[in-house]
Parts: sequence; C-alpha cells; structure tokens
Amino acid sequence: MIAHTRTQALLTLLEQEREVPVHVLAAELQISESTVRRDLSKLAESGRVCRTHGGAFLRREALQETSFIEKRESAVEEKREIAKKVAADISQGSTVFIDSGTTCLEVARCLFRRSDCRIFTNSLPVLVEACQSQATVTALGGEVRSISRALIGSGALSGLESLRLDIAIIGASGLHPEDGAFTTETMEASVKNCAIQRSRETWLVADSSKWKKAAALRFAKWSDFQRWYRSSENGITFTSKEQTPALY
Repeated sequence: MIAHTRTQALLTLLEQEREVPVHVLAAELQISESTVRRDLSKLAESGRVCRTHGGAFLRREALQETSFIEKRESAVEEKREIAKKVAADISQGSTVFIDSGTTCLEVARCLFRRSDCRIFTNSLPVLVEACQSQATVTALGGEVRSISRALIGSGALSGLESLRLDIAIIGASGLHPEDGAFTTETMEASVKNCAIQRSRETWLVADSSKWKKAAALRFAKWSDFQRWYRSSENGITFTSKEQTPALY
C-alpha cells in the first residue's frame, strides 16, 4: 500500500472510531505496527492527529466543521473579490462544475449574470439562487449533507461520471503547504475528487483562513490544480504550476 493511500485509510479509520490503538490500525490495514507508528508521527507533525500511548485520535480541529451559515459570514469581501477574478477568467461557452462552499457560491453568483456558460453543481445554495440565473444550471443528484448544504453520495458521483467538464471550481476546508487540499468528510472528498477527474482544468478557490489549517481528508495534491485563486499584497491573483513549481 502506497504512503498516500495508507494515510487516507488511517484518517478514515480515525474519523470513524475517534481513538484507535496502533495494533488495531495495523490489523485493519494489513501493515506492520512500525509502519503505522511512522505514518502517525507524520500526521501528528502536520497537526491532523494527536498521538496517545498506544494509538492516536483526530485533533478536535479536524473533527469539527463550521456550518455553512458561519462560513458565509466570514471573509465576505475577500470571497467576492476572488469570485470576480475567477468569473472574468472563464471563457465564453465553458461548461463549469461549481463545488459546494461559500467562495464557490460567490463564483456562481458572478456566472449567473452570463448566458454563455453551463453550470453543474452539488451546492444547494447555488441551486436555490439559480432561479434568477441567465446561465443554464443543472443539479447533480445525491443525499443532502446539512452542515455544508452539499449533495453527496452515489447520486452525485453518478451524475459527475457522465460529464466532461471544461473547468471545476473547487473549494477546500484546509490547505497544507506540501500535501495539498483537504476537507472534513469522506463523501465530500469523493465528490471533489471525481469533479477533478472529469474536468479539463481544476481551479482552487479558498480564502486566506484556509492556509495551514488542519483538516482530516486530503482530496487533491497541489499538482491536481491548474490554478489557485487567492488574496495577496497585489490583490486577488492566481498561482499556477508554471509560476510556482516549488509548490508542486
């Protein structure tokens, strides 16, 4: 089992069981206890887990998730400025996936003013506001996850797997300087990853509060993104692979 796969499996087990002994993790993953200890040490260094005498558990910050309403009230102007820049960079006639999340909602609001784009989304807030959209908006199926107001599960994945998208606009719960983008729930991670796989380009949108913030599940490496839109001293800019290869 490769390192990334082991890490994701460890985090999933810890998410489900909260605190798990090393020998149980080793048995579940069919790997040695020394390998588990080494992986847990790396996760502890990144701030995602806490070590105990005989095992580990997810940090409180990684287990908790801020509600959509709370997220909507934070960094409002920053998110709107990011959204304006993203929407301006989307070419006419593009087919776009809009992820759940408050920055993604702001991108959708900008695109609603255009009749030349087609939008697919798993975001319930985007769908609610789509009644006023000039763009064509299509809902993915799935189960409702109330805290994030996202559609998840087999319905959402099935809808995505039949698509070929130009751009996926993806949000994140946390960003790690080396490891990439993270979220807090397994099925949301699956939807994000599937959207990335079905898109020609993936653009990450995340306000500055997400940087170096712990979260449980990695859904993408830095190399999975063609652009990362963020705030800087020069205003809202995007970072690309070509501009900052060290990040990848």
